Amino acid sequence: MRVFLVWLAVAICCAAAPAMSAFASPRWRWPVEGSVLRLFAVGPDRFAAGQHRGVDLAAPPGARVGAACGGRVSFAGRVPRGGRTVSVRCGSLVATYQHLGVVAVSRGQMLMAGARIGTVGRASPRPHVHLGARDRATDAYVDPLTLFAAGPRALPPPLPAARRPPPLGPSPVARRPVVAPRPAPVRVAPSPLAVPRALAARPALPWSVWLGLALFGFGLPLGGLVRVRRRRRRLRRAPVPVPRTAA
Repeated sequence: MRVFLVWLAVAICCAAAPAMSAFASPRWRWPVEGSVLRLFAVGPDRFAAGQHRGVDLAAPPGARVGAACGGRVSFAGRVPRGGRTVSVRCGSLVATYQHLGVVAVSRGQMLMAGARIGTVGRASPRPHVHLGARDRATDAYVDPLTLFAAGPRALPPPLPAARRPPPLGPSPVARRPVVAPRPAPVRVAPSPLAVPRALAARPALPWSVWLGLALFGFGLPLGGLVRVRRRRRRLRRAPVPVPRTAA
């Protein structure tokens, strides 16, 4: 009976060995199939501007994202500038996946290396997954490329720079532009018939003013005639005085 129990314990250990090795594997797996867009770059001050606390792995939107290492999910949600994010405790390290399109795990869930975490989302300058590694004891960031079982993947080749075609003929000699001299101003004697500047600068009177002046000029004689006629009428209507005779 004891021999049977010993053989049973050995069989259980052999069956659980692959699963345990998947959780405690010292080497990580690539979460996506793609090239490295941006490398790990962290200086003495890890929170300084312009640093990159991880690597960016290119992948098409909707592609499957697998766990780089086995462990327990410690965070699954959204973070500023990182979008949908998942953090997994892998022994003494914490693996972080950012810019996910879909999150397929929940907090507290146990994952094996290669298990599906979610899908690739959309990020600039092109769709990718940001993978970070942090030491739980010291909070120091680690280059994820040093943890993969396979060697680091090469960066995509840069685009060739546009070159201008060489000139067909000999290069022209730079010459200074020739500036023509300005002609001297010509002074003209004023004409005696010329209109003075003071009068020429005056604005012309509007037509309504001229019309008013014309009506005023015609109204003066008409007013005199009217007064003469009224005076004659009063003289005609006035009674003629009768001279008194002496008695």
